[in-house]
Amino acid sequence: MLGYPDPHGERALRQAIAAHLRLNRGIACEWQQVFVVAGAQQAFQLIAATLLDPGDKVWFEDPGAIGARNSMIQSGVEIVPVPVDEAGLVVDEGLRRAPEFRLAFVTPAHQQPLGAKMSLERRLALLEAAEASGAWIIEDDWDGEFCFQGAPMATLTSIDRSGRVIYVGTFSKTLFPSLRLGFLVTPPHLVEQMGICLEAFSPGVPTALQGIVADFIVEGHFATHVRRMRKLYQERYQALEDAAREYLAPDLEVVPTQTGMHTIAYLRDGLDAVALTQAAARRGVTVAPISRFCLEPVAQDGLVLGFSGFTPAEIKTGVLDLRRAIDDLMAAGEWTDASAGMALSGKPNSP
Repeated sequence: MLGYPDPHGERALRQAIAAHLRLNRGIACEWQQVFVVAGAQQAFQLIAATLLDPGDKVWFEDPGAIGARNSMIQSGVEIVPVPVDEAGLVVDEGLRRAPEFRLAFVTPAHQQPLGAKMSLERRLALLEAAEASGAWIIEDDWDGEFCFQGAPMATLTSIDRSGRVIYVGTFSKTLFPSLRLGFLVTPPHLVEQMGICLEAFSPGVPTALQGIVADFIVEGHFATHVRRMRKLYQERYQALEDAAREYLAPDLEVVPTQTGMHTIAYLRDGLDAVALTQAAARRGVTVAPISRFCLEPVAQDGLVLGFSGFTPAEIKTGVLDLRRAIDDLMAAGEWTDASAGMALSGKPNSP
């Protein structure tokens, strides 16, 4: 435990992760297919370094995850933005834009940032397209554990029969970010190649940390923690939905979600998400416009609203401050629909 880390990850943690994935995410993998890395970001960089050449075409959800996109760009590939709808990545559009793609990046359990769950039909279409093109798929299951209504949807990896999907998970969301601990699961025929790449480029993750997390999983605490957080996040999401319905309608329409740590709210026509983001910041509220996640102009802009890190009382306070930010813009003449504003008295403490 006090020696140099195994660049592949400590066996105890790899075994614990494999057992957890088999039981909870439907992924039938052996521990040798699991590699431990310093967060999902390193996983994306490793995959790009191992499998991609400069100029390769990579399908990327648009809007999509900024950090993963930057990892791909850094590797010198050509990013092909592919739109997302309520069923997930639009595979037909990807084929139209780049039929000979080398890799596709998707977040099928809870699309980042729009929140869609990729339908079974789209999943099968993506797998078929990848097999036909000889392409790889990165499945970023960044917050799929936190399905708080019903059972989590089966992973894309669990229905992959051609060995095209590389599954990436992270403890930054399920535990806490400063762990800097993530993992990837490769198809069996990629194990040797991925292991060689890790041995060449990765110093490994601190072994004591891996040992602690392995014990946390094996002793059942991790599964208990995830169940607890699902319940907690459902309560916090409900607090956001209730407060938004009372104070933000009709200017912002919060999209219902059953998974994850955030949702989005669409703005009514004519309202400016960037201006509202700036006005909210002046009120002490941090939100992000959907357009920040986009490579191409967004058809309907809105805001990304996180709820997992706040109590229901703090969420209500934040919503009230967001309402005031809207009213600030209206008072300044930037939004002119007088029917949308509402008067609020007494400013609560900002979260």
